[in-house]
Formats: sequence, structure tokens, C-alpha cells
Amino acid sequence: MANTELVTLCVDVLKNPTQVQQFSNGKNVDDRIRAKFAEAIGVENPTKKELRKHEVTIYEILEEVLTETYLTGVNEDEFFMQFADVRNLALGDTQEFYTEDDGVLVVSEHSGNHWNITRQKLEGGKTFSIQTKSFAAAVYGDFELFMTGRLNFSRLIQKVGQGIQTKIYQEVAAAFASATAQLPAAFKKNGAYDGDSMLDLVSKVEAATGSTPIVLGTRKGLSKITEGANIALYTEAMKAELNSTGRIANFNGMTLVQLPAVFKPNSFDFAYDDNQILVLPSAENKFIKLVFEGEDYIKQVTEMTANNDMSLEYKFITHFGTAVVLSNLFGSYSLI
Repeated sequence: MANTELVTLCVDVLKNPTQVQQFSNGKNVDDRIRAKFAEAIGVENPTKKELRKHEVTIYEILEEVLTETYLTGVNEDEFFMQFADVRNLALGDTQEFYTEDDGVLVVSEHSGNHWNITRQKLEGGKTFSIQTKSFAAAVYGDFELFMTGRLNFSRLIQKVGQGIQTKIYQEVAAAFASATAQLPAAFKKNGAYDGDSMLDLVSKVEAATGSTPIVLGTRKGLSKITEGANIALYTEAMKAELNSTGRIANFNGMTLVQLPAVFKPNSFDFAYDDNQILVLPSAENKFIKLVFEGEDYIKQVTEMTANNDMSLEYKFITHFGTAVVLSNLFGSYSLI
């Protein structure tokens, strides 16, 4: 769109307001953004009537800023960068994912002098698509306050962008909840944490998949792994890491990966189970599938009599779908 510079500035302010302020040569960043909006709509000090007249231009800009805000947040999140396959599609485009056959080929001892060998069929991999759903949020009464200098820009759309990003995290967490439903009993451990049992589970996943496993859990869950360790045997780097993050990334040959901290919708209960630790083959490093479909939309209610409280509304709609695709051969440790 024609307002690329304005969109970029808005997104940069939301991502890192302190850094943007440092490079603004002493100018107020919000004043610069206001000036850019005024330039886009052709009016230096727009009235409510003039804002309504140019609403299409304004909301095309806000739609793009909001989209860039939560997409950038997801794409730059350390956990999602490592484990998520993110795709952006036009509305109606087909999207297809492929998973390899996870069957294990059994090799038997043979005399070497006949062809009477039991055949094992290797099934082809599977293709699948992800159904997208619509998600929406609404705020009210903010843009006019911003244009008149009574509100900073980040407050204008920060809550909506953060809300959409949190919803994405919640959907991924919900997909994890059912991941162990079809897991063979041999790959499940239950009870109080035991180091030998954990290493046994890690070894089974490694033997079954031929890939060095990674261990996923919440901060609290992963702390159980190192809880009884003798810190005196840690290197100085390990001690510093434990002190700053509450955990260490590598312990006893295992790579520990912390799941994002996110609440369930409309509650203060954590979305990920503190008592579940997953052991995944490292080769399966893009097990989160995240698909955004179509364009995002903003709708405004500008008629003062439309709402009982005479407020102005700004509603945002986006479309995405998530899935967690794991091999049949991974490990689950349920702590009691």
C-alpha cells in the first residue's frame, strides 16, 4: 500500500518503543505518527467529521499494522521460530501438509540362501490440511483521542495485537492437550519424577526414531528434572543460566525446551499442564502447524447514537487454524 513508511513506523513502535524513540532525533514518535496519519488523510488537524470521511484510508492502515504486529510477534517468538511451520494464504487457497510414514522396518536374521522373506509394506506418508476459524476482538473510542494528542499510539492497538497473539498461543496449547491420546503404553511414564525413568523414556524415543530427543515442559515441569541435582557439579555457565532463567538448556544429555507461559481463555489457569513432560524426536522440529488465511478486517461504528453509551467501536477479525502433528513414537511423562 502507499503508506508503507507509516505502517513500518507503527509496527516498529509497537515492537520496541524505547529503541525507536532513541533514533527519533529528539522528536516525539507519536507526533510523527500523527503527522503521517494527517498526511495520509490530507487534513492536518482532522475533526470527528473528517475522520469519518477518511475512515477507509485510516482503517486500511490499522488493518495492516495489526496484522504485521501479531504475525511479527509469532514469527519472532523463540519457541515458534524453532517449532512452528507458519503459512500465510489468500482466502480460499489450498494448503497441504505432509508427514512421513512413521512405521519401523524390522530386519530379521536370514540364512542367505532363499527368498522366503516376510514382506513389510511401507505405507506412504499422509497429507492433511488445517481448518481455519475466525477470531475477533473489539476496542472503542481510541483513534480520535490519539489524533488529538490525548493517547499514545501503542495503546491504540497494542491490546488488540497482543490479544490475537495470545489467542494463537492458546489454540496451540489446546492442541497439545490431546497429543498423547493414542500413544502406546511403552512410551508413557506416570508417577513422581525419577531420573532413571526419564532416561529410559528418552532412550526409547531415540531407539524408535533414530533421532536425539528434546524434552518439552513448562518452567515448573522442567524444574523437576534438575531439582535433585548436585549444583556443585555444575559448570559456572550452567549455574549462571540456572540463576537467570530458573532452568538449564542441557542436562544429563537432554536438551530441555520451555513451553510458553500462557493462560487458558478467560481464566488465570495455565494452558500447559505443569505435570506433563513430552519427549520428542529432534528431527520432528516443525510439529506446530499454523495457517493464516485471507486478509484481516477492521470495522468501525462511528455513529454516536449507534451504542447506548455513545462510544465509538473498532472491531478486528482474523482467520487462522492450528494443529500439533507428532509422530506416534514420542514420550510422555505424567508427573504426580
